[in-house]
Amino acid sequence: MSKTTILAIDDTAENLGVLENLLEAEGYEVLVAINGEMGLEIAKANQPSIILLDIMMPGWDGFETAKQIKKISSLADIPILFLSALDDVESKIHAFDSGGVDYVSKPFQVPELLARVKNHLELFQLKTNLQREVDKKTFEIRSSYEEVIRILSLASEYRDYETGMHNSRLGVYATLIARELECNKEFTNMIQHAAPLHDVGKIGIPDKILHKPGRLEIEEIEKMKEHATIGGQILRSGGHSPLLAMAADIATGHHEKYDGTGYPNQLVGKEIPFAARITSLCDVYDALRSVRPYKKSFSHEKTMSLLMDGDTRTKPCHFDPDVLNAFNKLNQEFNDIFIGLSDLD
Repeated sequence: MSKTTILAIDDTAENLGVLENLLEAEGYEVLVAINGEMGLEIAKANQPSIILLDIMMPGWDGFETAKQIKKISSLADIPILFLSALDDVESKIHAFDSGGVDYVSKPFQVPELLARVKNHLELFQLKTNLQREVDKKTFEIRSSYEEVIRILSLASEYRDYETGMHNSRLGVYATLIARELECNKEFTNMIQHAAPLHDVGKIGIPDKILHKPGRLEIEEIEKMKEHATIGGQILRSGGHSPLLAMAADIATGHHEKYDGTGYPNQLVGKEIPFAARITSLCDVYDALRSVRPYKKSFSHEKTMSLLMDGDTRTKPCHFDPDVLNAFNKLNQEFNDIFIGLSDLD
């Protein structure tokens, strides 16, 4: 069984020697540093379970050392116990403000120091165990929602079989756009799973309209438009999952247009949820590239012209300008994805 590691940072060799002997006698593994800069490097390399930190040191003092340690995400939760000859209230407050969890005045009483070290180590272990359990449950819940998303996406594909790999490609396209726009990791991961559900509402559209081999009549077009509302209602009935909430926003909003001429709610600009703005452009690109009963497949070059220059079917003002610019930068990758994830003959 590995020993618990304690890092002691103090510019006085005698103080370090006392701490080392005292703590090793209790069964701890002790690492020492003679200044804050060295202490930070040792902490990054060894991930101690607690840090004992002096205040008055050359270079970084204890307050600055604690702040630098807390800036490192992998070290931020490690408890810092200040050990100092400074006994004024202001110094103690400054220590806690710098990230310390406790403060022991020098000269310290050995039983008191050992008791505080033991207590903070136990609290740190409890917190670590709790976080692991939370992470495990979060992963299980997220995996469950992702499985639901996958099954619903498959159901959507079976219902509207002409779309083939369309749904899968949308998830990949949307992920590319999100990364280009420097969206955070959580958003990027969610849109990969949520975008393929954009057309799940087609489950509620009658077969005679959904599978009609040709262009739809005006009344049929209006009925088809209901899939956006239906999809949002289906996905919002699934609870409070952020993933399902994003999928619902996409399902409802992927036919909205930035200039307000879309449906079902004629939203304008940033009234349209961001994930829906990304998915909208991805959907139009893939639909133009794909064969449909009423159209042939367009080349990548023609599709780019339609999206960037526009015609009666699509115009640049239909899309979020930032999303459109990101797409323009990534357009060759879109082409590669369309070819690489093409429908089987």
